[in-house]
Amino acid sequence: MVIRSHRGLRLEVTSRPMSGPLVPGGRGFAGLYAALIVVAAALLVALLVVPTLLTAGSALGSPRWLHFGHLAQVFTDRDSRRAFLNTIGWLVVALVLVLVGFWIALLSRRLGRWSVVFVNVLMLPFGLSALASGAAFRIIFDPAPERGTATALLTYLFGGSPVWLGPWWVWWVLVSAFAWTWLGFVVSLFRAGLEAIPPELIRRARVQGPTGRLDGVWRLQWRMLRPVTAVVVLTLLVAAARIFDLVLIVVPVPMQDEVDVVSVRWWRLTTSATEQGQPAAIALVLLAVVAAAALGARKGMRIPHGVPQPPPPWWRRQLLAGWRRRVPWLSGMVGIVVGLLWAFPLFVLLATAIRAPADAGMLGWWQPASHLLSLASLAEVWNAGLPGALLGTLGVATGSALLVVSVAVVPAHALAAGVVRGRALTVVLAVLAVLAVLPVQMYVGPLRQAFTAIGLSGSRLPLVLMHAAAGLPFAILLLRAALSAGSEGRYADALGGLTGYRTGATRVWRTTGPAMVAVAVLEFVLVWDDFIVSFLVSGPGASPLTLVLWGEARQFATSTGPVAAAAVVSAAVPAILLLLTWRRWVVPGLTGGVLR
Repeated sequence: MVIRSHRGLRLEVTSRPMSGPLVPGGRGFAGLYAALIVVAAALLVALLVVPTLLTAGSALGSPRWLHFGHLAQVFTDRDSRRAFLNTIGWLVVALVLVLVGFWIALLSRRLGRWSVVFVNVLMLPFGLSALASGAAFRIIFDPAPERGTATALLTYLFGGSPVWLGPWWVWWVLVSAFAWTWLGFVVSLFRAGLEAIPPELIRRARVQGPTGRLDGVWRLQWRMLRPVTAVVVLTLLVAAARIFDLVLIVVPVPMQDEVDVVSVRWWRLTTSATEQGQPAAIALVLLAVVAAAALGARKGMRIPHGVPQPPPPWWRRQLLAGWRRRVPWLSGMVGIVVGLLWAFPLFVLLATAIRAPADAGMLGWWQPASHLLSLASLAEVWNAGLPGALLGTLGVATGSALLVVSVAVVPAHALAAGVVRGRALTVVLAVLAVLAVLPVQMYVGPLRQAFTAIGLSGSRLPLVLMHAAAGLPFAILLLRAALSAGSEGRYADALGGLTGYRTGATRVWRTTGPAMVAVAVLEFVLVWDDFIVSFLVSGPGASPLTLVLWGEARQFATSTGPVAAAAVVSAAVPAILLLLTWRRWVVPGLTGGVLR
């Protein structure tokens, strides 16, 4: 329909809902639009791409002489090969955790009104850093029965206990701590995705399922949750590839060689080797593995709807039939047991933190102490620089979160609007996915040298820039997903273009508000809990909170109380932030788009 006004203005009004890709609008703020795209590209190129290429160049030799000796050494050196295989094992653990989280999310829906409490309990450890989680599990699994909860319990019941921090058993402690930290994140996102599936699709799957009601519903749910799975997989692959502080705080020094991972092996080589070819080669191999896993996960999640699935074997159909009868009471039992287990390490940290340092280092939390309640452990870590570390970490985390959100939204809009199309779009999204899981070892070395050369070493600005650059690819993918998901139906005209400051900001917020909050909260929490970047880059002018915790944890046997107190204090800010934003903003923001 065409309408003409008395001044000759020609308007065209559509009589049906608009659909199709978003398109850039007027010229009102075109300069700002282009400038933010340039800033995003500059951050990615200067802080991620160029350092990665320099590290790859160190691994492959000089520009005039290309050789693969350093890469070959990764596989021929026994210690490097073991670290490489252990890291692959951690990536497998991350993927298994995705499947376990999906299963628990399915079962949690049968808990009725208690399911919200159950999911919130699972989410509590997500605000803790890996150092804090490792401290909790080292206290629980201390080999001495007078200090370790698990050791004391098994010794009382069976007369003895495994040496939890010894060969083989230490893997159980490490994997348990990792799962304790991340499983709530996985379950929450899957649970939100399950609740967003239209009920009519579930009813249709129950009626038309080719292999039984439960199996058909599971297949439908897993297929509909592929977008959420993309977010979960990318996040957990990054966490698994960055395993560093968990190994350092949990594993005693004599045992660290057995559980060595690439990040720890790389760090040892950079501090002891005279040339950086071998550490660079280790980082390059890690990048290849993580990138292959991320790209493979994305490809596997793009299976077209309607592709016929092969029926399961007869034994699986029988198992599903039996499961259908047992699952109601089993779900309740699983919910109670998992909820209690997840709350217990937090209780142990708190109970240890309110003991005097001498009592916490010699006696378990359940044993009588000289003081029933003591703040001496908190006072000790407070005097060790905790207030300044809290303020410094708050500044770095807030600055990184604001920078990521403000810079990422316009490139995400450009990708959703179809500025890049076809194969070029596929390449751009693949590059962003690889950069989203880029190991810190690929860029921290060149950046540390660059910041030292320009006089910024030891300040907070390098930390803000590095964290922002590392979080930017994932933020662009997520915001682009939210915009793409809103490009049809009721959001079809939400982002016609940034034609004015007020109008453009309103449209951006209406379409991507939850996703922007989700990006900001995740960036804040991950930066707040970061250790490896702070450990490798920061100096006396920037003393993050995790470094204070690490300083106390190096003498763990005599500093158990201060370590627990520092862990409790460090968890307070992210825990409060997550409780205030998780259900209302973060989960809808993370599950509202499609990573295509």
